[in-house]
Amino acid sequence: MTVAAPTWQADALEQLASLALPTKRDEAWRYSPHAKLSQLTFGPAAALDEVPSDVEAQIPVLDGPRLVLVNGVVDPGRTNLGALADGVVFCALSEAPPPAAARLQQTHESPDDAFSVINRAYGTEGALVQVSGQVDVLLHIVDVSVPGATHNASASRVVIDLAEGASATVVETRIGSGTGFGGSNVRTEITLGAEATLEHIILQDLPASQLHIGRVDVDQAASSTLRARLFNLGADYGRVAYHVHLVGEGARAELSGLYFGFGDQTLDQQITVVHEAKDCTSRQSYRGVLDDSSTGIWNGCVDVRPGADGTDSEQSNDNLLLSKTAEVNTMPRLEILADEVSCQHGATVGQLDDTALYYLRSRGIRKDEASRLLINGFADQVMDDLEHHGVRGWVTARLGHGHE
Repeated sequence: MTVAAPTWQADALEQLASLALPTKRDEAWRYSPHAKLSQLTFGPAAALDEVPSDVEAQIPVLDGPRLVLVNGVVDPGRTNLGALADGVVFCALSEAPPPAAARLQQTHESPDDAFSVINRAYGTEGALVQVSGQVDVLLHIVDVSVPGATHNASASRVVIDLAEGASATVVETRIGSGTGFGGSNVRTEITLGAEATLEHIILQDLPASQLHIGRVDVDQAASSTLRARLFNLGADYGRVAYHVHLVGEGARAELSGLYFGFGDQTLDQQITVVHEAKDCTSRQSYRGVLDDSSTGIWNGCVDVRPGADGTDSEQSNDNLLLSKTAEVNTMPRLEILADEVSCQHGATVGQLDDTALYYLRSRGIRKDEASRLLINGFADQVMDDLEHHGVRGWVTARLGHGHE
């Protein structure tokens, strides 16, 4: 018997027939590798006969339960949910109770976001996190991309709901296997109830032969707090776009991140925070380190809607270029349609400080070691208040310096 696709999925599949991928005319995709993006092929999720052996070694060792998806399908052998505390639902989307499953019907597409439509059409599996209390353990979601012969890209979804007054920490690790061309399309939907607090961390480290497209949509109720941190390190093209809506009075969003590029990588951060209610606060603080011929993109927007009086917003983007062929495109933007607001933004692009290098070398430190210390000091400022030692250890090891 053939099971009909849900209405929301059928609508998305119908849209695919006339879907146009973004072009350089779309501001949010101006610097993307459009030719490569057009070579990604998506289709219905299918389990692999055998998961590559190198996957396990790539997964950060973090305390707490984890759910692993491989090409959009839950991998039961690597998933370990254990005993969950009362008030916590952490499971595959296919096992979600009906109220949560209804969230899949939500749409967030804008005219230039065709990949969101693709995700809705083929991202039928993923992870669900629902929290109604205080959760002390870290919840870990791992998304693995393994390009196949039929489809070289996968799609998956993450739904995170925190009830009023709830708190949790969720880490999303996005990795891949193999040297073949392909990639992943991951969409995360977050809803925070009044006075809820979420720490949300993304570790993006796909292979250099793959592309990653990520999108995070957030709706925040009154007095809720989001702390979102992005470590955008892997992939040939690594893109993560945040769309954060502060819809309740007194909501607060703190977004920060680090992108560290080598070779010919392009690492793309698209940040939009919409202030819709009074007395909300947002902070955006991102740092980029670009070496070789890599490219960094940071497009940060604060949109203050009419009536959002008392808005307090700051943006900063600091970049360090380590070679003459590295580049960064940084675009902080403010769109203000309310009164009595405090909004600041700024961006810097520089190179290693010759005076600091000279000082270190005068103390007997070799030039390459002195450069490494300065680079690490610049990057580590993103991790100064990162309390999770497992995550911190993974990032520092990934960047080649192993202190705590």
